[in-house]
Amino acid sequence: MVEIRYGEQYEIADLAGKTVGETREQFRAEFGIPDKAAARLNGSTIKASAEAATVLNDDDKLTFGVARSRVVYLVGAVLLALAITGGVFAAGFINATTTLNGNVTNSNFADVSVNSPGISAISWTAYGFFKSTIGSTYGGHSVTGTPIFDIDTFTSGYTGDLVVTVTLGNADKLAKVYRVLALKLAMYDNNNNIMDINESGGAGNTNDWVMLTLDNGSVSMFPHSTGNVSTVRVKSGFYLTHVYPFAGWGSGSAQPELFCEVAQR
Repeated sequence: MVEIRYGEQYEIADLAGKTVGETREQFRAEFGIPDKAAARLNGSTIKASAEAATVLNDDDKLTFGVARSRVVYLVGAVLLALAITGGVFAAGFINATTTLNGNVTNSNFADVSVNSPGISAISWTAYGFFKSTIGSTYGGHSVTGTPIFDIDTFTSGYTGDLVVTVTLGNADKLAKVYRVLALKLAMYDNNNNIMDINESGGAGNTNDWVMLTLDNGSVSMFPHSTGNVSTVRVKSGFYLTHVYPFAGWGSGSAQPELFCEVAQR
């Protein structure tokens, strides 16, 4: 006869000749033996892989059990430690106040003005159903692109980050004349060097430009102030007009009206 036990339940049965695995299956439902319960035969642990090959003999004692976790006791010890030391922190807490000095200036950090020679240097004639490019030369000068706005941070000495936004102010009228209108904009410092406006870091390069179009009527550039005068320039552009109707383009305008806004960031 073999004694089988799980927890408080046990039974003495004629199991000689059966394997430990067969016995587990026979009493699984009756005793509620879980899969994770380990088998011990006569005090020795039987590996799960060996249960199918381990045969029971008369007078054997087979026990199934689940190892207890010690996590609960560890958590309890941690909580106890927190409860004991909590009073130390509370007793050592001190209140204090201080004043931070923030100065307000009554001057602009940047002044924006129209570069009048640049505006007059950009011109084209819009014929009906016509496509053409917008030049990038500036009245024969050696600079790249045509200046349209000047941004002066020299007076304030501000050398922080800026966001320069250029917007089409009359896109509704332009749409009556153009099917496509695109202006490629960039920024240059007072030494005629292109500025980093896409936050790539370091010096500006050929990738530092934005495209102002009828579909994208507002663009933003993100330069770092030079503490001097910088310019927004039209590097190039192109356009495609609608067919010129018999009654003309009505209230449509061939001249883009640009608005420039500068803010700190």
